[in-house]
Amino acid sequence: MTIDSELQSKIDALEDEKLKARILRALTSSGKKQATDEEIYELILSSYTKAKEQRARLRQWRDDEVAAFAQYFKEKIPNDYAEFLRQEKELNEIESMLAWDVRRLMREWIPGLDSGDRSELFRKFRDYAKSDLA
Repeated sequence: MTIDSELQSKIDALEDEKLKARILRALTSSGKKQATDEEIYELILSSYTKAKEQRARLRQWRDDEVAAFAQYFKEKIPNDYAEFLRQEKELNEIESMLAWDVRRLMREWIPGLDSGDRSELFRKFRDYAKSDLA
């Protein structure tokens, strides 16, 4: 299926190569389309833009904040802290129940923290734990 030259120009003007590839896959797939190429392009582009804006609004955790959470965790639940480090070192993943407990502890540490910010803190804390194990 051929993409209209005007739409192809819009796609070519995008900077994100993965976004371009995603749009082109959607437009050239063999499945039956229930929307026009332009509508598909606009939908994918708006979803991408919204996700990018949401990521930009996430709290940027400083290293000292991550270290402060680690200290809080270590003091509050030392056995879980040790188990978290063990799992990170030996398994390179955290069991779901422990992960849930850590996220609950984050809510206790900073009440009102939204799930996106907790996820980012969890990710940064895992990085911190890895560096602590090195």
